[in-house]
Amino acid sequence: MSDSIFDVTMVELPANVPILPFSGIFLFPETKVNLRIYEMRYIRLVFNALASSRIIGMVQPMEQDMSMKVPSLYKTGCAGRISSFTESGDTLLITLTGISRFNVIKETDHNGIYRDASIDFSPFVEDFNLTDFKFNKKELFDKVDFYAYSNKIDLTSDMLRQMPQDQILMTLAMLLPFAPAEKQALLECAQLQKFYDTLLLLLDMNSDGRIN
Repeated sequence: MSDSIFDVTMVELPANVPILPFSGIFLFPETKVNLRIYEMRYIRLVFNALASSRIIGMVQPMEQDMSMKVPSLYKTGCAGRISSFTESGDTLLITLTGISRFNVIKETDHNGIYRDASIDFSPFVEDFNLTDFKFNKKELFDKVDFYAYSNKIDLTSDMLRQMPQDQILMTLAMLLPFAPAEKQALLECAQLQKFYDTLLLLLDMNSDGRIN
């Protein structure tokens, strides 16, 4: 974790969190996501979170058909702290700062308004010590550069070199335009070594040597 005075330790995390099941929106530890909240049930969710722990869980729905009232959720998500929010008419603009991934133990429909879940952070204890994980930057940066070149993406390793090491892997997982199933696979890699290996594999799988 970073050294911010607002950092949350593992023992301070709640055992139950409200859930935002927004398809295609992923949160990883040490990353930020900006959300526009306009549905009344989710506005209530945000205000309830602000009144308690300020922590919300982001979990992907398994079904792509969001017309379903209560779509099933993936087992693994990521908790984020509401680090800023602004009221804009009938809309809330919030920023979530990723804390740690978790597994859903038991899900509840919160009085028909929104959903919450009992969660377990323990499989992802390494998320609280990202600075302890060392990886081969040259190997990663070479693959990032080749991936960006292959896919004509405006991203180079130079943009990553100024970033603290503990933020690089999660930021890449957040920003790179991998398929949702691929990002979910990263989210579910509890051990950071497996996360790193999977990230390299996805960079290779989504790169090619063609010059157009």
